[in-house]
Amino acid sequence: MNRLEMKEKAKGVIKGKVFFSFIVVFLYGLMMSIPNTLYAGVQSGKNNALLAVGSIISLVGTILLSPTRYGVILYFHNITNGREGKLEGYFIPYKEKFWQEMIKARLLANVYIFLGTICFIIPGIYMAFKYSQIEYCFLENKQMKYNEAMNRSAEIMKNNKMELFVLYLSFIGWFLLALLTFGLILIYVEPYIEATALQFYYEKSGFSSSSNPEDIFMNGESAEEKNISNNHFYK
Repeated sequence: MNRLEMKEKAKGVIKGKVFFSFIVVFLYGLMMSIPNTLYAGVQSGKNNALLAVGSIISLVGTILLSPTRYGVILYFHNITNGREGKLEGYFIPYKEKFWQEMIKARLLANVYIFLGTICFIIPGIYMAFKYSQIEYCFLENKQMKYNEAMNRSAEIMKNNKMELFVLYLSFIGWFLLALLTFGLILIYVEPYIEATALQFYYEKSGFSSSSNPEDIFMNGESAEEKNISNNHFYK
């Protein structure tokens, strides 16, 4: 698919599901804002020690909540393929114990992005696009190690960074329209962007859009093979 085809596919995915899709994205943003909101409350005081502790707690909270991003990706993956989209996906990384690898991968990627940015802005942008697919990679394998997720993202984005940049840039008109509608149009735009970004991942990774992450196992065995060798499914 080219860029226009990805966007057309995304429009079809969210048709009739725009409001609930927005709720899914909004709740993720709300959860990620909790640590900073709590820290903002602490900032009103003048106790330096309390401010320092609040800053650390805010940072740790933001890091620990970062795997909830998987819930947004899983939701759009499911509705793309005619499955029911649920809110419980936010908690799957914690329930199925792959949140540590997601955190390690994103933390290390952010370190590279930060170092690239302070050295010169362009390397930082390069790194951001290079590791932009980390969370998506856990759709393929929820027992993926952090370095595997980083390498997989880098592989997917090889020679595709500019294409993703142009894809995101193509939404600039929508954000200008958001200014005129006092942000109301974002109810449509945010799900639209998420659904389009997922189409990009499908196209560049070769991952089957119809695959169910609950049926994907650590070593790539089929459900039948896994059942025979291990007598249970990895979900």
